[in-house]
Amino acid sequence: MSEHWRLAARYTFMVGVVAVLSGLGIWQHWGFPFAGAFGYGVVIGLASFVSTALSVSLLTGKSVAWRAVGGASFVLRYGFVAVALGVPAYLGAWPILAMLSGFAGVYLLENVVILPAALGAMSRSAKGGGRHAEGKRREGAESSDGWERTEKRVIV
Repeated sequence: MSEHWRLAARYTFMVGVVAVLSGLGIWQHWGFPFAGAFGYGVVIGLASFVSTALSVSLLTGKSVAWRAVGGASFVLRYGFVAVALGVPAYLGAWPILAMLSGFAGVYLLENVVILPAALGAMSRSAKGGGRHAEGKRREGAESSDGWERTEKRVIV
């Protein structure tokens, strides 16, 4: 399992535990419709988050076709979220604020928990050798940091 999938699995589990505890508190204080709407928002937020891990897997693939599918999946994710949150809000199916709070809570926790973990993982991989975004590790390299620089050009 790759690092971004492990990170996604840990985060999904952690948010699930926090959401269940929060949902129980909401259920106790405001009742089931609010707790259900909160849970729905959390599920939509987590589905959107896991689709990000899927997009990263597709974008880092070797096939150009899979990379194109990965790029399109970013756009499709936002369409999914707009429909999944917009239709129940438009129809007045349940409390909108609770639903949006669950969805926004997932993204808030993502920025508080995942971002530092991802940045730490990136800095560890850059220091530890192996492949690097800028080049390939080379034994006995002339440069002071040991990385052979490669040039990437984009033709538009």
